[in-house]
Amino acid sequence: MEIEAAVRTRLLCKHFNVVCQFSGNNVKFLEFSAEAFFKVFNVVCHKMDNYFKRRERMVTKTEALYNALLPMKVVSFDDIVAKASSIVKAAPNRRYIYRRYVDRLIENGKLQRIRKRLYLVSPPLESPERHIADKLLIASKIRDEYYLGFHTALEYYGCASSFYNEAYICVKTRNRFDPFQYKRFSFKPVFVKDVTFEVEEKEYQGSKMRVSGKERTFIECIDRIQYAGGWEECVKSLEGLGGIDMEKLLKLLHRYGKDTLFRRVGYILELLKERSPFYEHVDDELLNKLEGQITGPPRYLIHGEKGLLHRRWRLYIPKDFVEKLRGI
Repeated sequence: MEIEAAVRTRLLCKHFNVVCQFSGNNVKFLEFSAEAFFKVFNVVCHKMDNYFKRRERMVTKTEALYNALLPMKVVSFDDIVAKASSIVKAAPNRRYIYRRYVDRLIENGKLQRIRKRLYLVSPPLESPERHIADKLLIASKIRDEYYLGFHTALEYYGCASSFYNEAYICVKTRNRFDPFQYKRFSFKPVFVKDVTFEVEEKEYQGSKMRVSGKERTFIECIDRIQYAGGWEECVKSLEGLGGIDMEKLLKLLHRYGKDTLFRRVGYILELLKERSPFYEHVDDELLNKLEGQITGPPRYLIHGEKGLLHRRWRLYIPKDFVEKLRGI
């Protein structure tokens, strides 16, 4: 019996050495009593139990962070740090959060890098390759001080005649960024002097985004037509932009103070009044106020392109301009 007990003890020692090596302990022992062995074995098991509990807590925090980010769909690194601070329950170290959590979520396919410090959150039941990104959500996360304007604003309001792969993010020059592309979408900055007046904060897909108000969108599309898709796309889209406050529109025009804008806006409003029910409330009083702001010689509707003179608005309108719009 003593011989059998000794054999069993040596066998346990052999297995215990393997366990000790796995847990990082270089414990070596040759002969000891069965009672001493089990005491040491209990200590090792306790340490291993703590180790696995720590691992479990870490995984739980990673999953908790992912679940917190999931409704946002597109997140900046600042968003991740803000969410992680409540989960970690400590002053977050940005480098630690990136290495411990962001790297792991990217490796698991739960985050996709759009560009530096900007990520797409992948839904749990959809492969990253098949997930379709939302252009407006991505555009709203590039800068803190911004608004979505021009054709991108028309798309938000649901009146754009065509869906473009470009997104226009209006920023001041100090907040410039290099244009970039993610999958089929292109993101381009448009420089403006002010990013606050007539800019509205909207709820969209569980996030907040800043979009130019309808009146500012109308004026800026006509002012910088290249960002509205050209005249045909612009007029066709503006036809469906309902709910414009004409008094507010007039005040904004005075704020811009551009003679050419009074001409262009007056001419386009006159066209839209005949074409769209959204502009039936455009009255002669408003048009007369716009006409009264015109000074100086006639100008071109399209720079350098000759046409017939519209006497009321003192604009040279290309001969085929109205013809192109008849299909609208």
